[in-house]
Amino acid sequence: MTTRKAEESKRLALIVLYCAVLSGASGGASGGASGGASGGASGAAGVEAGNVLAVFPHFGYSHFKVALPILNELSRRGHHLTVISYVQNPEAPQLANYEQLLLSSATEDQSSTTINVVPLSEHTPTRSLKVLLQEYYDLYGNGQISCELLYASGHVETVLERHKQKPYDLLLTEYFSTDCQLSLAKLLELPIIGLSTCALMPYYYDRIDLPDTPAYVLSEFVGFKQPLSWSERLLNFAQAKLLKLIYRLHTNRADNALIKRHLNLDIDVDAVARNQTAFILGNQHYSHMGSRPRTQQFLEVGGVHITHESQKQLTPKIVQFLQQSKHGIIFISWGSMVRASSIDDDKLTAIIHVLQQLPFNVIWKWEAEEQPKPQLDASKFLFVKWAPQLALLCQPQVRLFWAHAGLLGLTEALHCGKPLLMTPIYGDQFLNAFAAQDRGVGIKLDYQQINVDTLQQSLQELSKPSYAERALKLSQVFNQRERSPLETAIWSVEHVLQHGQLAVELIRSPGIELNWFVYHSLDSLAVILAALLLLLVSCRALAMPKSQAPPKPQRKSRKARRSNT
Repeated sequence: MTTRKAEESKRLALIVLYCAVLSGASGGASGGASGGASGGASGAAGVEAGNVLAVFPHFGYSHFKVALPILNELSRRGHHLTVISYVQNPEAPQLANYEQLLLSSATEDQSSTTINVVPLSEHTPTRSLKVLLQEYYDLYGNGQISCELLYASGHVETVLERHKQKPYDLLLTEYFSTDCQLSLAKLLELPIIGLSTCALMPYYYDRIDLPDTPAYVLSEFVGFKQPLSWSERLLNFAQAKLLKLIYRLHTNRADNALIKRHLNLDIDVDAVARNQTAFILGNQHYSHMGSRPRTQQFLEVGGVHITHESQKQLTPKIVQFLQQSKHGIIFISWGSMVRASSIDDDKLTAIIHVLQQLPFNVIWKWEAEEQPKPQLDASKFLFVKWAPQLALLCQPQVRLFWAHAGLLGLTEALHCGKPLLMTPIYGDQFLNAFAAQDRGVGIKLDYQQINVDTLQQSLQELSKPSYAERALKLSQVFNQRERSPLETAIWSVEHVLQHGQLAVELIRSPGIELNWFVYHSLDSLAVILAALLLLLVSCRALAMPKSQAPPKPQRKSRKARRSNT
């Protein structure tokens, strides 16, 4: 009896220990968009420190800003990172495992080369197919410039040599407007994790068998109010299918030719992406962009750039202005890329006229040295060249955010629960603005429609309590997740580091290997239609009345036949 009790006690102790181990291994999700990834210096349990190659050749600061928290956290967890990028990482010198290989000059003043580079004269007022094709071609041109910089830098040869001494385990890169960097994945036989810093481009859906469903799923290039009209569905269908074809036949061919020229390597970058992509991390969340079909390979990490540190970056001047703003603040910022101070004079005059009549104070991101004339009341207007956007949006004094509908700004407003006035300028900003408007947290006001009357009407509508209440509710949905965006991103990287190409093999959809005829079951449909047609013909023949049947030839009698002869 004593022995049995001892065995039961021992068994119970083992169960308690096992449960404790499971609890510690699973960890606790932070539940918020700004939660950090958990884990020790050597990564998650069972994951050894990996050797990650990260390539982000695009010059846009806002794009690299999405990747930075992921890269920094991987370094803090003990993984070694070799990062090829145009934009500098200000934290790189403090990270022991982070090596920065810049495509730009180390002495370049990136305050003028990666931000505030788009004047308002480049706004695109419509979403016509012509505009979409022009935007595609502009992205293509920028992508090819980035590729030339990448291969002219010598960094490709550097990592190829280093791989011989210490092999890389993974390629982490941006999926945006070019794939020339995928030669490294092919040569080094690396699994790929792609990061989409905006809404996913239409030409990347097929790589992970992600349904595009043009009846309601909008890509980065278009933006319409839901539900779509017939003409909008037609345009959405055309761009979704046409841009996929153009990207493969135009951009990917140019990528392949560029790689051949620099590395003397025959390669199909599209095939590399299909065969070696494990995950695509999408900078979006259904609370903003809506629910849509997803595959196991597409992970939503919208808000991954939101950190606790970025919410504490208010300057003393802004703090003082907030304290004196008893009636609240309207915050105006049209993002890091758009140069808002290039606004047309008539629109600027109309905006100032309307804002002066409101009880709210105004903080305005204004890049020019000179402030708008006539000289405005400094107690009511604060112009700043660079705004700590997230920290400012989360302040209770901020009542409204007038944005250009860039994805990072809208994500931060969603996180902080602020209603929005949105003026999209180009690209995915139209998509983002309509998505927010559809969810009842803001109003879209087109740039060319800005005048005294339209602005007054928009602000009057946004003063209704329903917008602020709805914004707070969506904020709760956005922030309460099973796993924080950063934890999701880190998990995906460490999962691939642990399992390598097997992770790609197991998660890759069989659909990407099928030709379009078989993928859409057109062979089966053809057989079914043929069978139905045959059945229809048979049923029609059986159902035909006897009176309509052709008369049978009468058989002549023997006597009649004899008479004829």
